[in-house]
Amino acid sequence: MQAKFLQYKQTSKAKNMKQEETIGLMVMVSPVLWTSDHCGKIGLIEFTDFEADKIGVAFEGEEVDSFSAKTLFVLKTTEELKELAEKFKSVQWPPVAQNLQTLGLLQASESPDQLTKAYILIQDDPELHREATIRLNEVLDLTPTRKIGR
Repeated sequence: MQAKFLQYKQTSKAKNMKQEETIGLMVMVSPVLWTSDHCGKIGLIEFTDFEADKIGVAFEGEEVDSFSAKTLFVLKTTEELKELAEKFKSVQWPPVAQNLQTLGLLQASESPDQLTKAYILIQDDPELHREATIRLNEVLDLTPTRKIGR
């Protein structure tokens, strides 16, 4: 299966990526999901059942395993990564800004190999992971909204 690239439009309310568009999307399992043998691994979404909160992720040479959308991460869009790099240039440790720029370039190449390299880069850097990724449930706007009023 060919890896898809994250193409969602950032809006103030939702990221508005359609659930059907997630098949084939490259994701990273949460690096702190200690209960899984796939902690921090990179895979492709094979199937989705959002009602049951089960997303099937295939890993190279292994069987498909199910995860919650809350435990899967995707890279932010190229534009967002570039904006973050500019922000971090002036206020943070310079390597973070350089790595964010590198991630943006790798994702912009639209090559599955380059996208895999981008995910590998964030596997070993918790700060970079925190800044450069977003949870899948946030992209799909699966988080329950709080009711206000009656």
